[in-house]
Amino acid sequence: MERTIKSFEVAAGNLIYTFAVGKLFAGDIVDDIIEHNGLYLLFNRKDELITEIHLPVVGVKYEYRGGKLSA
Repeated sequence: MERTIKSFEVAAGNLIYTFAVGKLFAGDIVDDIIEHNGLYLLFNRKDELITEIHLPVVGVKYEYRGGKLSA
């Protein structure tokens, strides 16, 4: 089943941060999130890499083909 990442959460000390498609990060709107070799890569609308996330991921939300979101 085809799925795309819509958001993910990372742990940084005692805080949890959420990165999501459509949200602003470093002056760019996140248009795509790709997981590659354990790293999460954020891309803008021009398919330019915004940043790589190197923090421990504690949760991921996916959108499955057909529009359903994971819990």
